[in-house]
Amino acid sequence: MRITFSIIATLISLFILPSAFGAEERFPGIKELMTAEELQASGVDGLSRRQLEALNNWLIRYTANEAPVLQAENEEVIEVVKRGMTSKILGQFNGWSGKTRFVLENGQVFEQRRPGRWKISLDNPEVLVTQNLMGAYVLEVVSEGKSIGVRRISR
Repeated sequence: MRITFSIIATLISLFILPSAFGAEERFPGIKELMTAEELQASGVDGLSRRQLEALNNWLIRYTANEAPVLQAENEEVIEVVKRGMTSKILGQFNGWSGKTRFVLENGQVFEQRRPGRWKISLDNPEVLVTQNLMGAYVLEVVSEGKSIGVRRISR
């Protein structure tokens, strides 16, 4: 729900940020911004005209105050995706050998998707998981600068 609300709030901010004056007149209303499925799922389609007007006015006020915060949060999420995700491999790590599974401390599990072998002995090494331009995952053992193509198999 937060993601949907963030999207709605961001769309609303496009209509009201250029000028605080007359914002209510430029905002098309939540019914224009949501699909029929979203209107039904959220219950907005069942609101009276007065309730809908109150909701639209609240959205305008809320977005006017929160749009800069929402924009900063969205930029932070995008930056995390660009940089990748860091975690640690749980326990003793002996490298990879073809179909190695990597169980990370954050609960995610990845499996080697590219052939190759590499032997090493490390305890709970830090790893960086990124996505390449094609969307495929790459797992890098940070301390060694060694990486391998992987696929996420859980969470």
